[in-house]
Amino acid sequence: MSRGSAEGARRDTELGYPNSVSLFAPSLQRAARWSSIAAAATAMLATGASGSHASGSMTTAATGGGHVTLSIGGKGRAVEALAAAGVRPRAIAPAAKRGRLVRLPVRSLFVGRIATASLRGGVRFAAGPRSLRLRSLRLRLAPRRATLTAVAGKRRITVFSATPRAAAEIDASTATATLGGARLRLTTGAARLLRAKLDLPGVVAGPLGRLAVDAGPRRRAVGAPTPGGQGGQGGGLAPVAPRSGPIATEPPRLTRPPGAVDVATATLRWRPRESWIQYVNGGEGTSVSGGAANGPQEVRPGSSVPLVYSFTSFPFANGWYDSASGKAAIYFRGGVGFRHGAHGIDFSSSDPEVEINGVRSRAIFRFDGADGTPFDGQRGVLVDLHPGAVQAPAGGTVTYADVPGTIPADAGQSVFAGFYAAGEPFGTLTVSFTTP
Repeated sequence: MSRGSAEGARRDTELGYPNSVSLFAPSLQRAARWSSIAAAATAMLATGASGSHASGSMTTAATGGGHVTLSIGGKGRAVEALAAAGVRPRAIAPAAKRGRLVRLPVRSLFVGRIATASLRGGVRFAAGPRSLRLRSLRLRLAPRRATLTAVAGKRRITVFSATPRAAAEIDASTATATLGGARLRLTTGAARLLRAKLDLPGVVAGPLGRLAVDAGPRRRAVGAPTPGGQGGQGGGLAPVAPRSGPIATEPPRLTRPPGAVDVATATLRWRPRESWIQYVNGGEGTSVSGGAANGPQEVRPGSSVPLVYSFTSFPFANGWYDSASGKAAIYFRGGVGFRHGAHGIDFSSSDPEVEINGVRSRAIFRFDGADGTPFDGQRGVLVDLHPGAVQAPAGGTVTYADVPGTIPADAGQSVFAGFYAAGEPFGTLTVSFTTP
């Protein structure tokens, strides 16, 4: 490991990633989400709501954080009927689907003896050209029962119900509600609607999978390590942790010179900072989408576990190159997702744009996120690039190999929330392209 890499790994360790704010989002221990009733009161004030006592219980309102997760699959008449008909659930953004899981972000939350939450995004069931869209979902969670209603067409119906094996944890003092692995059922009304909308007479009510709830106030820091492990007063804690986004201003695209020519083909390999990859793999890890692919697994210093450190095969969209100035702008599709649910990290970086423009070279991605990463399809500068000499072998291929990336100086347009200092290394990119 080089001296710079060793220093980066040392610094990442000092920052205490597993218990601190992450690179892109607030990273809190579950127990420290809110430390007292006063914190819940703060959430109530922030939303203009107030605590009340009905039958001796307090009710707390808060801007929502967390997710409701539907795991659709397994055994049972309802799920088997849908599978036999080729029906697959899809997520309506900003809900997200990974495998059989559909995760719906919590928009707002009210917690008393029961918890109610409005959710963002939706679920779509499709069979051929027909589809049923379920939007504006609402959760009602009691200790031993949960229901989910949704707007389908112009009316609201109860679409799912769930019965937990263990009682849900509902706490008005901290405005939190959690439930793990409850049995999810498709209701009779929802089955009737699916039969009508999708023309599938075999769809019936019954077991559909599992339901999980992890809801609370939008996460705020109650003390997180500052860079270098030192607090503002020498105590090792900062009163408020840095946050990601949302990205206020998207960067303008590089202006194409008059003499530039179109790029015919292009390839991209992205290798983020190794310590970041190791950190996020302490949670659910990385994923690829839209045609991007994982590179080979490697064992690198800082981890004894084989991990994917690079991402390739981003589909080429378009681009241009100006040989006179050396400027180029190459646009790709596909993306990479990063998730560490316990630390509030759940976002994707997609549609990479590589701009070769001398000392102003950079890589721009489009970001979508949930939980502690409030990105909503915005473009942002991920890294400044520092290209060396052009490598142009025979055949007209232009290659910039292993171009170092560093943290941008403009935190307003980056996604680092001031957590890493400007100029710190954050991996490399290799871009290669041909012209007609």
